[in-house]
This record gives sequence, structure tokens and C-alpha cells, in this order.
Amino acid sequence: MLDRDIRDILAGLFVATVGIYFTLVGSEYTFGTAGRMGPGYIPVVLGCILVVLGICIMIPAFFRKGERIEVHWDSLIASLLSLVVFAFTLNIMGVFFSTMIAVLIASVPKPMPLIKRFMIAAVISVVTSVIFVLGLDMTISMFPEF
Repeated sequence: MLDRDIRDILAGLFVATVGIYFTLVGSEYTFGTAGRMGPGYIPVVLGCILVVLGICIMIPAFFRKGERIEVHWDSLIASLLSLVVFAFTLNIMGVFFSTMIAVLIASVPKPMPLIKRFMIAAVISVVTSVIFVLGLDMTISMFPEF
């Protein structure tokens, strides 16, 4: 078992588990028919598709060798820290600066020139601000309000 493709086994198991969850939760709603869909129709159908896809991902993985899983702890910690910082600074600093800080924190573990980090952070901040504040008209501020 240890020399099998554990990544695809876990990925297939995850996809199938999400599918089972959506199928179970969706079955609590009225299902309806294909011509007259109820609120439970799409979650149940998509959940069943996810279960099948998860199984299709998982089964072949039992018959091939896989690579050892290597966890990059520094990247994991930086990503989690950037999410926490984003959550706590969003209402204070607005979407633009919160996103910029989060991207800068997430990029710390990998060697990269400082100017490149700032350029990536700026582009992602602009795109995020345009999508969520201007495009979706969400009720969050783009910049800090004084």
C-alpha cells in the first residue's frame, strides 16, 4: 500500500467524499424531474458525478507506483498565515491592501526578487479589487476609510 500512488488515492477519496456530502445534503430537498428540476436536483446529480469521478481517479492509483509525498511546511505556514492576516485586515485596510499584504506573506518561502514580489502582489490586488468591489459590487471597501 505504501508504494501505491497515494496522492491520487487521497484525491479520489476526497472528490468522492465531497460528492457523497452533496448527494446526502441535496437529497433533503425536493428532487423534481429533468424537465421540472427541484432545488435538490443539481446537488444530487453533481454529487453523483463527483462520486463516479472520485472512484475513477482512485481505482487506477491502486495499480501504479507513486512518489513519496513531500510537504513544504514553509509554504503551508506562509499560506495559512496570509489567509489569517487577510481575514483580520480586510475590514481595516480594504481589499486592495489586504490582498497585497496576503500575497507578499504567501510569497515569502520562495526565493524571488523583491520587485517581482511587489509586482505580483499589485497585479493580484488590482484584479481582486476589480472583480469583487467593482464587478460584483460587494459591500467591502477597496481602500481604507478614514
